[in-house]
Amino acid sequence: MIDLRTVLSTSATVPVQAHWDPIENTTHNLPWATEAKFNRSKAQWQEPVDIAWEQWLKLFNPGPAHPLKNYSTTDFQVFLPPSTANVGDVWDLDSEGILPFLRQFHPGATQKEAKACLRALSSKYADIVFRIHARFTLNASIDAYLRPAQFTGHLIINRDTGTICQWTLSLPNRNSNVDMGAFRSFDIGFVPRMELCSLSETQPEPIAWETAITAEAVEKKFENVLYKFTEIEWTPIEDVVELAKASNRPIHAVLLFGVLDDESC
Repeated sequence: MIDLRTVLSTSATVPVQAHWDPIENTTHNLPWATEAKFNRSKAQWQEPVDIAWEQWLKLFNPGPAHPLKNYSTTDFQVFLPPSTANVGDVWDLDSEGILPFLRQFHPGATQKEAKACLRALSSKYADIVFRIHARFTLNASIDAYLRPAQFTGHLIINRDTGTICQWTLSLPNRNSNVDMGAFRSFDIGFVPRMELCSLSETQPEPIAWETAITAEAVEKKFENVLYKFTEIEWTPIEDVVELAKASNRPIHAVLLFGVLDDESC
């Protein structure tokens, strides 16, 4: 068991770079609706809408609000466990401390849920993995939003010097990783890269972790605390068919679009 609460006590500056690529494709073409469709939606909206066609074209691809932003080392204390912890322990992250990082992407960021896990320890270093679910209000007047599937990240700290070796926060790179909506229309799409990463000069040498769990084990821990359905014991469809035949009972099938274990569904 270790206490990391006061490890990051220096006031050193940590520059963080933001990347936000344009949406590459969507299911229903919402970000690229024609001007005629945009005007129809605007006319049908209940409240007066102060948004022009040119603004709509940029709405879902604004780019980062701050491509480069400086933080203090102490700002990253929000990712540390609130009490003593063992490798494998999971804890909640404080939303007020998380929001300044998310708002480097966009000032309309709100944070829904965030968890962190102590993944590994050595005599000198600690590796913390975190997962954040967030929502970005792009234009409140038309209820325009972007909701990433999840953000995952790493924080590697030098316990001896109280410095940050590496910090990243990124959207999973897969074919569908954002939900979006506006004018009560909804879509799902793909953003190739949406990431924050530190530009710290103190890169660690190859680390021999003394105690560690795998990235897969961390992901499973996050799923277990975020989604109750992960406790269900699933049966392969081939076995279900055989059970149905043997018991002379029908199969009730539910077809899902998307995944259940993040916000992109």
